[in-house]
Amino acid sequence: MIEWITPIGFILAGLLAGIIGEKVIFKKLERFVNNKRIAGGNIIFHSLHRMTFIWFVIAGFFWAILSSPLKPDIALVLQKVLTIALLYSVTLVLSRLAAGFVNLFIRRTEGVPTSLISNLAKITVLVLGALIILQTLGVQITPIVTTLGIGGLAVGLALQDTLANLFSGFYLVISKQVRTGDYVKLDAGQEGYVIDIS
Repeated sequence: MIEWITPIGFILAGLLAGIIGEKVIFKKLERFVNNKRIAGGNIIFHSLHRMTFIWFVIAGFFWAILSSPLKPDIALVLQKVLTIALLYSVTLVLSRLAAGFVNLFIRRTEGVPTSLISNLAKITVLVLGALIILQTLGVQITPIVTTLGIGGLAVGLALQDTLANLFSGFYLVISKQVRTGDYVKLDAGQEGYVIDIS
């Protein structure tokens, strides 16, 4: 029983550090950034919400496993679980940051569909994070990446016209050649005011 005192101490220290980090240090930093009005500060704090607590708790459990009298194979499995939890939380933070900064960047461009682009950025980061987690688990990701590539090619060929319209729409919105409210007359004879670009 005595050999479990140190691991329990590490777990309690991780919990305490997480609570202090989340309730005290995190709140003070958030107030400082809000007072200074640092660009993107809100995005960073929204992305890190609750994550500092989780990271401190993971660190406490990690040190507890290292100092515990567990069998090496059980300790290895538990370390792998903690590593996966840490990678998942970091992936979530990075996906939130990517979506937030993409929104901040393209909000200045009138008419750009922010939700679509920010969701694409978030999905990209989440897929990369999932691949890294699978690699950590020992799963070979080369066949998965190859399958995704071939599947993407097949989908691209099947939806060729739809994707062509999508990318030409992106180009039209970003280049600002046509805006909402413009009067447009096409070669085919259709004419009228642009009410929405989406």
